[in-house]
Amino acid sequence: MALAKRSIAIVGWDLDSRMHLFRDAPRDQWPLPLRSFLPALASKNPELNIYILSWSFPIIFANVREPELVLGRDPFHHPRIHLKLDGVHPPGASHHQKIVVIDDRLAFTGGMDLAGGRWDTPEHRAHNERREGKDGPYPPSHDAMAMVDGEAAAALSEIVRNRWSRATGSSMPYSADGVDAWPKGVQPDMTDVPIAISRTDVACEDGSQSLEIEQLHRDLIAEARTFIYIENQYMTNSALVNALCCRLQKREGPEILIVLPQKNTGWLEEHTIEVLRFRLIKRLREKDRYNRLRICYPVVPNLNGEAVGVHSKIMVIDDRLFRVGSSNLTNRSMRLDTECDLTIEAADSSERKIIANLRNRLLGEHIGLSSEAIEKFLTTGRPVVELIDSRSGELRRLCDLHPEERFNLVLSADIVDPPEPLTPRFVIGTLASSIARPAGFVVPLAMALIGVGITLAAIMRKAR
Repeated sequence: MALAKRSIAIVGWDLDSRMHLFRDAPRDQWPLPLRSFLPALASKNPELNIYILSWSFPIIFANVREPELVLGRDPFHHPRIHLKLDGVHPPGASHHQKIVVIDDRLAFTGGMDLAGGRWDTPEHRAHNERREGKDGPYPPSHDAMAMVDGEAAAALSEIVRNRWSRATGSSMPYSADGVDAWPKGVQPDMTDVPIAISRTDVACEDGSQSLEIEQLHRDLIAEARTFIYIENQYMTNSALVNALCCRLQKREGPEILIVLPQKNTGWLEEHTIEVLRFRLIKRLREKDRYNRLRICYPVVPNLNGEAVGVHSKIMVIDDRLFRVGSSNLTNRSMRLDTECDLTIEAADSSERKIIANLRNRLLGEHIGLSSEAIEKFLTTGRPVVELIDSRSGELRRLCDLHPEERFNLVLSADIVDPPEPLTPRFVIGTLASSIARPAGFVVPLAMALIGVGITLAAIMRKAR
């Protein structure tokens, strides 16, 4: 951002102007909080405009959002910082893309918002005072972003412009500056490679939609030969789980390693997302006929029974395809929310080696080994699951995830993780169908009414 000449564009699911982008920079160089840093950039460069588009979240998220935004206030107070809240979505949808574009020439996208509780290092130390939260240091957090330039950055800029135009009714001018924005000292992992951009984007104005993310997930799973590596925050999409089940049942199918959070906490999550996740994990394990599956969560020393949080959205297929983005393995990420993923396909042996190294770096981060050590193990031809199992006694490891179905699903699965907009017809029809089912899956009437009320209130709010 400090290299920007004409424009900075930020879009995301969340934004918190109190967050610090810097942890080690001299305090006299740049002010640390985002609410001070961005105005300082704009004040230093009179040609710089900054565009910020954050999701116009419903009031149920108010307790975890910045108070200034909850109250509808602009925390930046600068004439060339343009902050807008994006509420132009189908009912029940959210803006979930996380993209930053610098001068139309450099772009970031992946799993991280410019918000609190996101910063960490790959060491994920149990106690790190630099992970500053409002109630003290927050737990270790694992996430990933991609940085690209050239045509890929220009294409991401167009996605941001389209989102801005639909949400605000205005346009963003293009940057005319030809200066290379790539920061010095940052060594790229790959250069001069084609990058595929896949989206989920359902427009509420004309009903047009882009469902590229779901199809690409299916294609990648079908394409795997030896190894599927997945990191994700959620796993509630039954269609993708079915695709994984099909590969597990084939005698010559790939090994599959899935890294998830240990749990999603809170009463609502335990009675909704966690129930759905348990059922799909159970289904996957039942289909693992040849012991090629591991579903795990990461731990590091001194966490006292807790685990490293997983927020990344990554899929690696063999050593040939690497994908990183914002989409979770959920129905809403595939069919409802706005999402953006990047995928690279290796064209030759040297690029395959790079993708293998990226995958091994991620895996090594979780089990406390270098990427070289993991590569050496894999060249022996032994199964990846054997490597995971061999580290089970280490302090830094991947632990088998065995969630328990201790709770009932308080709302229909299609309401918890909707595959289409939450129109009144869809919500009422889905709840009515749930209530008609046999005992054991009955939605309590009070919860059904609450669900309808929240949905109708959200629809009315968006219509204002």
